[in-house]
Amino acid sequence: MKHICITGYNSFIGKNFYKKYKNTFKIIPYKKNINNLNEIKRFIQNKKITHLVNFAGLSRIKCEENKIDCLNTNFKSIKKIINFLNKFNDKPHFIFISTSHVYNFSVTKLKEKSKTNPKNIYSKLKLRSENYIKRYYKNYTILRLFNIYGPNQSKNYFIQDMREKIKKGSVIKIDKSIRDFIHVSEVSRVIKFIIKKKINGTINVGSGKGYSLMKIVKYLSKKLKKKPILIVNNEKTKLVADISLLKSYGFKRTINEKYINF
Repeated sequence: MKHICITGYNSFIGKNFYKKYKNTFKIIPYKKNINNLNEIKRFIQNKKITHLVNFAGLSRIKCEENKIDCLNTNFKSIKKIINFLNKFNDKPHFIFISTSHVYNFSVTKLKEKSKTNPKNIYSKLKLRSENYIKRYYKNYTILRLFNIYGPNQSKNYFIQDMREKIKKGSVIKIDKSIRDFIHVSEVSRVIKFIIKKKINGTINVGSGKGYSLMKIVKYLSKKLKKKPILIVNNEKTKLVADISLLKSYGFKRTINEKYINF
């Protein structure tokens, strides 16, 4: 039987995955600080873990506020866990949650082999962790997630942030950029698919479709029946996933997942 340890149990994706699949797998949440290596070592050994899904990590905002904590949590803890997992003869499947922000902006859809060029400490440490995992561990999957949305998401994320600003009548500064959005429920389903199919490697996780940020704001304002106060500049960047690799393994999006609903 699969014994799946999840770190970052209280994270947005972690909560969704646990709630959705707690009756499908034996999911064992690790609820303590990921930086406490001795504690997590004991936990992994005692629970006979077959999979470890790392949802733990500081957000982009928290990383900018405290770069030392970000380094410790988002890279050094991953490095120590990988070093420990390497001591097992039967090595657990390590699933690392990364980000689309390791990539450069691109007018074309981004493949897993597209050029990387992280711009902030959060994405730089995600890429650094990716590279360490690839170099020193064999049984891994790296999931590069594009923009996630869904109920009960933090106000720090784009859609929730825009919704709150429209409600309050705050000024919204926005450009004409295009992004790829995927529902948290679909992300959890991808993780389940990866576990069941025993897929390794680096994989993009997105919708494969580009959405104008401006159009999203207008859509939200229509739903809220309140006109947004916009300051628009003409900058336009694009970050959209090519999900052909994920599809090649047999993953299929459901009908309701193909149509974005904020």
